[in-house]
Amino acid sequence: MAEAGERILGYASFVPGYNTDIPARELWMLDLFVLAPRRGQGVGRALLSAVAREAVRRRLTCVEWGVRASNTRATRFYRRLGATIGHNRIAALIGPALTAVAARR
Repeated sequence: MAEAGERILGYASFVPGYNTDIPARELWMLDLFVLAPRRGQGVGRALLSAVAREAVRRRLTCVEWGVRASNTRATRFYRRLGATIGHNRIAALIGPALTAVAARR
């Protein structure tokens, strides 16, 4: 959590995981969010640095996360930090498809 006084500026959430491609233990970052007025001020960089420190502390191989191709600002930010952006797609079950899959036994 990134805070200024009692105000929350942003957060990063993550879970431990296993990367079957390399194969190794990792942290999977579920979300990195910074309030719009605070973007570009180092908050996201500080949050991602904290996640990376946690991965190093746990002796994990990597941190991975998803980013939509349409989110060009986030993609540029991650690349500036040295992240590689692969060609993976984000899959989603939404609305009727979600309901249909949930109903299957």
